[in-house]
Amino acid sequence: MSVLWASWNQRHRLGQTLSDAAGDVRNAHHTVASLCADGFFDERAMRTAWHALQLRHPVLASGFDPHSGRWTIPERPEPTDLTITQPPARLSATAAGPGASVLADDAVPALLREAAARPFNLVDGPLARLLVVPLSSSRTLLQLTVEHLISDGWSLNVLMRDLAALYSAALKGEPPRLPPPADEAFPEFVRRQNIMLESGPGRAAVRALADLVSDTGPVPATPIAGFSGSRTIRYDRRDSIVRRLDAPLCQALTKRARAAGMSPPTLMHAALHDGLWRLSDAQRVATTLSTANRDAAGADSMVGWLSSKVVVTSAPGRTTDLDDFLAAFHRRVLSAFDLARVPWPRLIAEMTPWALGRHTSEPYVTFNAQTVGMLRYLGPLQFENLTITTLPVSVGWHDASIATFWNEDSDGMRVTINWKTDWYQAPDIERLWTAIRDTLRRWAGTETG
Repeated sequence: MSVLWASWNQRHRLGQTLSDAAGDVRNAHHTVASLCADGFFDERAMRTAWHALQLRHPVLASGFDPHSGRWTIPERPEPTDLTITQPPARLSATAAGPGASVLADDAVPALLREAAARPFNLVDGPLARLLVVPLSSSRTLLQLTVEHLISDGWSLNVLMRDLAALYSAALKGEPPRLPPPADEAFPEFVRRQNIMLESGPGRAAVRALADLVSDTGPVPATPIAGFSGSRTIRYDRRDSIVRRLDAPLCQALTKRARAAGMSPPTLMHAALHDGLWRLSDAQRVATTLSTANRDAAGADSMVGWLSSKVVVTSAPGRTTDLDDFLAAFHRRVLSAFDLARVPWPRLIAEMTPWALGRHTSEPYVTFNAQTVGMLRYLGPLQFENLTITTLPVSVGWHDASIATFWNEDSDGMRVTINWKTDWYQAPDIERLWTAIRDTLRRWAGTETG
């Protein structure tokens, strides 16, 4: 058993967890992968694979003391078993027929969201569970839920890739075809990061990042038209919309982004800034940008909370030349990425220490993107003898006033916008989306700006 100090990301979230508990608020801050598997499902093989996954990634069995910030990781965990849940009778009967669509049944997302939101024992662990819901002899639901304290979006994909390989090996009675675990496990990554941040170069990096965002602070308030200005809000009062950018538009935007020397998500992020500027009185706008933070050797196959945030500012109204704006925006993003090794909560502790471990009262906006390229890097998700459909199930919320999620797929881009209903109403968010969409359409048809 090893014990160490939690990372800055973990400390910030643990503080928020204590605040939630004091206010009788439950926030399932979990990463979730939900699948529908068609074909013959071998429960025994999946149980074997699940046990092997926990032994491969001991961090799944770890626990935290929210008060002290201590993190405990077993050297060799005692694996937990699968959670087998029988579906409601109506759902089971519906799914039994050939070609029945489990995706169309309202009971499916309700069942999976409820299961994903069930809290973990943060102190004693484990902080991961695998749910199996047998719908029929040829259709099964699978759901892996992991506490965000030890996992991020990239890690969830690593875990699912490993689980699929372990399941295939268990079916065949062969050794799994998996790369060795990361040379540096996540706890060691955190220990080294904590030491680095207290070193001379680490403190200098923190000061440099603070200088870079001195005009906005670590939590950049960016209110838009309709903002209520309320200072007493509940973070569990929220709503969301889902919109799409179709494949032809995304292809045109990719062409425009490449002409500007930037990635398509960065172009979309710039359009978000343009929309915020058009709907606010600010000369400069700012957002936080989520980063995978996987540059270190071996970190691409590591399971842990490595992702962080950086602050990006821009002044869309300073120039009428699109190329000039995009070039300036791209430079801002690259400057922010250069210092991304400093965790966002460490910047909060440096600039606004009273805000560490608390939900913010500032109306900031965040941009989060996941591209097909990221998933392709990890390889397609393939379970032996099963046809897999991914189910869009998510729980929990961010403390941003407006959180945008841009998920690329084969049909274009799926955009989800979450917002705090104490701060904004649905028409305010629809105006923002319309501004973003119209900007992207205009840029897609612009060759020289």
